[in-house]
Amino acid sequence: MTQIEASRDDRAARDVEIAGRRLKLRYTVNSLCDVEDRAGMSIDRLMNRQFSATRLLLWAGLCRDQPELSVWDVGMLISDSLAAGGSLEQIVDLCAEGLRDAGFFGQE
Repeated sequence: MTQIEASRDDRAARDVEIAGRRLKLRYTVNSLCDVEDRAGMSIDRLMNRQFSATRLLLWAGLCRDQPELSVWDVGMLISDSLAAGGSLEQIVDLCAEGLRDAGFFGQE
């Protein structure tokens, strides 16, 4: 691994708190492929299914550093966050920021 790759990987990791749990969010090509494989469709098509897309995208960002979390567990994290006054939009924004950090979208 080159220094550029190592530092990029570190930058792409983001510490987050969801429903009182401290977690590490990091997106990779493999995690996004897992989203498409689990959904049986491209991410573009999946985005029409707001709750499914949000749950799978959040799971994809969490699965590398918290492999014990299942998709169901991530859905429960989202539910707990909503029950505590959070919004689905906040979760979507968190995912979008993580995807940007990983270089999947242009940097702002």
